Amino acid sequence: MAPLELVIALPLLLFLMALMINFGTASAWRIRELATARQTVWASRYPRSLQAVPRPAYWPANAQLGVGGDPDATTLQDPRVDLPVMRGPFVGDFAVNRDLFDPGRHLRNGHAALTRDFPLLASLGPYRMDTETELLDNRWEFSRTGMSGNGDHRIPAIYSLPTAPPGYSLAYVQAARAILAMPRRDDLRVLDRDDEFAAYNARFGWGGGSPDFHPWLQRFCSLDRQTAQERVDSLIERIAGVRGGPGQAHVPSLAEQMARAFRDLYDRVIRELQNQLNAAPPPPPGQTISIQNEIADLQRKIDTLNAFLAILQNHGR
Repeated sequence: MAPLELVIALPLLLFLMALMINFGTASAWRIRELATARQTVWASRYPRSLQAVPRPAYWPANAQLGVGGDPDATTLQDPRVDLPVMRGPFVGDFAVNRDLFDPGRHLRNGHAALTRDFPLLASLGPYRMDTETELLDNRWEFSRTGMSGNGDHRIPAIYSLPTAPPGYSLAYVQAARAILAMPRRDDLRVLDRDDEFAAYNARFGWGGGSPDFHPWLQRFCSLDRQTAQERVDSLIERIAGVRGGPGQAHVPSLAEQMARAFRDLYDRVIRELQNQLNAAPPPPPGQTISIQNEIADLQRKIDTLNAFLAILQNHGR
């Protein structure tokens, strides 16, 4: 009976083996198709180009591959993105440009498809595979948000801010004009356009210009009034200075910072002039006297600044 049972079972075994081979072959092509679709969508992403990337060698010439754009990813439309923990605190009733930083936008789609015959059991007919893969390609570059540079303010692009009342604009213009027309504006040139720094830098070839002594308010991003007040208090301390003491560090005032900067400038100039006096050959007698007089004048300025700095030690908050 064994040979008879074998004869009866052999077709079934061969049929099962054919199905296994067909399944394995289709699975292998399925993996190739997924890899092709993935490569296609990535090859089309800037700065790459689908035309410049070679077609996968294992992908048949008569099989399809391509890339395109998909509608927005609806699966990412989660109402929880409107919570303050995601979008930050709500400021007034300003309208938000919801499309600007929507992670579901700019979805790229890559697809691959092929039709093949099974290696065995040809009577089953051909089979077709069609695969798609998606890639979120919203890079949020400043050029896509309508801004001219990466350092531009984001708030005007994110929020639709209301137009300021005409009175506010007029007050701003008047304040700007008052600053430009203030009688003692030239006295403030020393804060960032001092003539001595520029002249000595050019004379001795040091390079650079006048230092900027303006006490800037440190940048911060917060709606908390206490945080803003702390930054303003810190600015005032850097202007007026802090005497310091037990448990409190000394903060130099703006006047102290400027006095030290000018003292260091004069000291550096004196060293340059002394090098000229000690040069070989030495300068002519007339030039030597002129250099010595200039050194004496600079030393008097240094003595005056040192006396001024001694007075400043007892000033400040």
